[in-house]
Amino acid sequence: MNDRQLKEIVKEKYGEAASRAARGGASCCGSSGSSERDPITVGLYDDAQVAGIPEKALLASLGCGNPTALAELKRGEVVLDLGSGGGIDVLLSARRVGPNGKAYGLDMTDEMLALARENQKKAGVQNVEFLKGEIENIPLPDNSVDVIISNCVINLAADKDRVLREAHRVLKPGGRLAVSDIVVRGDVPAEIRRNVELWIGCVAGALEESEYRARLVSAGFDAVDVEPTRVYRAEDAREFLACAGLNAEKIAAEVDGKFFSAFIRATRPAKSVQKEGSTRMTKLAVFDPPMCCSTGVCGPEVDPVLVRFTSDFHWLAGEGVAVERYNLAQQPQAFATNEVVKAALAADGNECLPLILVNGRVASKGRYPTREELARLTGLESNLTPSIFSDGIRELVAIGAAIASNCEPCFKYHFDKARKLGVSLDDMRSAVETARAVKDTPARSILELADKFLKQSPSASLPVVPASCCAPAPAPSGGTSKGCC
Repeated sequence: MNDRQLKEIVKEKYGEAASRAARGGASCCGSSGSSERDPITVGLYDDAQVAGIPEKALLASLGCGNPTALAELKRGEVVLDLGSGGGIDVLLSARRVGPNGKAYGLDMTDEMLALARENQKKAGVQNVEFLKGEIENIPLPDNSVDVIISNCVINLAADKDRVLREAHRVLKPGGRLAVSDIVVRGDVPAEIRRNVELWIGCVAGALEESEYRARLVSAGFDAVDVEPTRVYRAEDAREFLACAGLNAEKIAAEVDGKFFSAFIRATRPAKSVQKEGSTRMTKLAVFDPPMCCSTGVCGPEVDPVLVRFTSDFHWLAGEGVAVERYNLAQQPQAFATNEVVKAALAADGNECLPLILVNGRVASKGRYPTREELARLTGLESNLTPSIFSDGIRELVAIGAAIASNCEPCFKYHFDKARKLGVSLDDMRSAVETARAVKDTPARSILELADKFLKQSPSASLPVVPASCCAPAPAPSGGTSKGCC
């Protein structure tokens, strides 16, 4: 079963759970009937918390914890619930952040979204917005959320690394991840991992505790903490396993005490990019159009844009960004195996190239970003020395450099760019005259020296030629001695 098929099954099962809750029936984390019997979902909210919350929001709860009670939400904060279901945690969060704060709920299931919006209306809560989407592609901008919560949903994702990278992206620097999830200690029988019903039921997709920590760090988080909130014994899970069609007696001893609900905390560092050797590096990948070599900086007609970008690419690596670069002509497999790249090519064809991904997300397409743009995309603004040049002055300097180096393609490119920026012809003439003067000075100096030598009388002694001079020096035995050229 591939990721898409698994996602469709998750969507179908949670849609059914929403429909049951809408009819007044209880849901549970597994495939058994009542949450009263379910060792995972029972008793997560006390009466005081759910007072004023529509009953259907509680009935639709498929969580394994209560992140709103542990996240220490503050007034005025923006909160995002990943996999918000019937909306109970979103509504509870909205209370805690107050009218000046905001609570978003994100879910991919139409039935759950409809139920959540109905519950919001019944609760009369205004500072809530439910969004349709996948937690692997959060439909919110970078640095827009103070706190991310989730209740037994991340373990359902096939691509957990992508979920965590997306969470890191939308959190503000210093923002907090505070989620409840199922965690496992030690090896899990393959029979459980393969069982789709248990995956839907919050168990088979659980990460091992040390692996969960490692993935959070890899995604860029620090201050990672995993706090068990409920450890499941074999007796607790016996009925749950039997309802999933497994031999509960056979498996019970192998799962006893290995699964537990946990409250998982992590923080996005206030500084976006860490240097080599630290816990996390921002990742930037470049997918180039077909080129003759890895950078395209070769041959007689080099595009100056590629020269500049190649320099900026190496600068990023020096600043601690993990950089990768792929050429469609030489590395087509990299394009074929990257789902984000495949989607961009399917939508826009080769016009989307070059495609720039930052932490797996499209950051730029169809052109090469400037160094300033790259610094912004990777959080390196503070590492970039402020430029004293405007864009126009920068192009005038480039025009002069192109003349001095006899680079015709460079001159044409920068002349055209300066004209598009509105640089006047008079300013460009001044740049050309300056470049001509700089270029002519060495030739004029040597010609003046030659003229001076030629005007001397035949009997006048010439200056002593240094031994390091490129011109051949007279040899005592006739002929010439070897010069330095």
